[in-house]
Amino acid sequence: MWRRRALGPWVAPPADGQQTVSSQQQQAPRKRLVAAVASAPTTFNLMIGGALARTPGIEALALLAHSGLSIYDDRGELRPQLAETIPTVENGLWKVFPDGRMELTFTIRQGAQWHDGTPLTTDDLLFTLKLHQDQDMPVFFHLGHAGIERAEARDSRTVVTYWRSPFVAANNAFGFQGFRSLLPVPRHLLERPLAQDKATFTDLPIWSSAFVGAGPFKLREWVVDSHVVLEANDRYVLGRPKIDEVEVRFIPASSTLVANLLAGSVDLTMGRTLVLEQAMEVLNNRAGLTKMDVAPAGPMVAYPQFMNARPAILTNLDFRRALLHAVDRQEMVDTLVAGQTSVAHTFVHPTESNYAAVEAQVVRYDFDPRRASQLLEGIGLTRDADGSYRDSSGARLTVEVRSGAGGLLEKAALTLADAWRRAGVGADLVVVPPQLDSDVEYKATFPGFEVVQRLINIDELTRVLHSAESPLAENRYRGGNRGRYISPDLDALLDRYAVTMPGPERSDLLGKIVRHVGENAVIAGLFWGVDATVYSSRVRNVHGAFPRSMQSWNAHEWELE
Repeated sequence: MWRRRALGPWVAPPADGQQTVSSQQQQAPRKRLVAAVASAPTTFNLMIGGALARTPGIEALALLAHSGLSIYDDRGELRPQLAETIPTVENGLWKVFPDGRMELTFTIRQGAQWHDGTPLTTDDLLFTLKLHQDQDMPVFFHLGHAGIERAEARDSRTVVTYWRSPFVAANNAFGFQGFRSLLPVPRHLLERPLAQDKATFTDLPIWSSAFVGAGPFKLREWVVDSHVVLEANDRYVLGRPKIDEVEVRFIPASSTLVANLLAGSVDLTMGRTLVLEQAMEVLNNRAGLTKMDVAPAGPMVAYPQFMNARPAILTNLDFRRALLHAVDRQEMVDTLVAGQTSVAHTFVHPTESNYAAVEAQVVRYDFDPRRASQLLEGIGLTRDADGSYRDSSGARLTVEVRSGAGGLLEKAALTLADAWRRAGVGADLVVVPPQLDSDVEYKATFPGFEVVQRLINIDELTRVLHSAESPLAENRYRGGNRGRYISPDLDALLDRYAVTMPGPERSDLLGKIVRHVGENAVIAGLFWGVDATVYSSRVRNVHGAFPRSMQSWNAHEWELE
């Protein structure tokens, strides 16, 4: 049964220096946008992770109603939101000391306030940090922000954070970082409930049906398992939204969502909702009425096994290079993702703001069957009459290509295996059955290649590529280094990168990391995934979801004709 709670309109006196909405604006037809997410969210709170991290669209929904001090835009640039500016080493607001300690200063914009009219102050930031670091509230706890040793307010708008260790995303400490966000929470509404009962704290209505945020839209209505209705926040610190009302419908079934889009009853998809084929179907059937924006998702990659690999020749660098030259990855882009993305030559996407600084270090393995043959024969492999390569013992060379089941992932693995067979290297496709999907030892000890779609977050390089993160028996097969590649040289670069904050120096180190990974064929990048945003031709200023942002990062600038 639906549970319905409608919130009455909130009216507050204008803040200093702000004017009330004019009578002409009040009389103008209200602009109303209907969006949809492919799930049924139960909260706006992005600090509560766990299973919620697998709720499609919840981040985009939450950012309609809430804002942090900063946010990534659709180009991967960190922008100030509720903050006056982003701390950097160059502007002096980010200080790094020789022993690795750091000091960052954040200043809240003048006029920032909660939806109930209460000013947003440093008291809220200090309370948020206290909540986040409370060991009795592990649902909020995240290791990145655990590096904050203490924080103190200089005044009601400026707070200084003191870090015991380096953290490359520290200048986004109170901003949107997916499900490790430290978005401000209202102390005046939460301090007493927290003191009264921590056990029920995350069940409070303020996280859902009575949400009070600081974003461009404020909640008017929440209908469980159905939809939410939000209205423009007249006193949003970045300016009143140009759209008066947004209804976000909860439509978990993709076929139902496609039907709503085809009928024109939904103006916009939010979050990662439709696969590319579905988005193209809508676009083709509503020509002129619907548009599509594509943005990079995590790249499709094949991780070679470096530990106990079978066959052992997989650890030979020229063998891995030959396999990369044997794959027409541009053809994969054209056939598997309709040419809407690009070959993943490295883990830094061309639209990333720091790509230009590392582009010269990118190592390319273009499709070149002749070069592949030269490399294979150069390491002593011979080709028999049917074109298959054999090793020195006469055994036919075969590698396993493992992937998850279904969709683009399995198609990519199948295409990869076919390319290697054509090049003379046997390839056995193994699709991981559901009963083994949670078996960490089985997944870590794949013998050949594992095909996955995974975004390597640049801010977490030291974790996902470092030797210490190799999943081994002694750490119960936990870790981000999927291929279990171990290199003291790469570790040294990653360790330096972790403690280097000035932009030019970081870019130089990132370039060296990119070159090392490329030259050593540590990751066989195939192609970049793509997220499709479908929206009505009436909608303006909406951009596709970048890996570190959501469409709603600039919701106050959306327009509706």
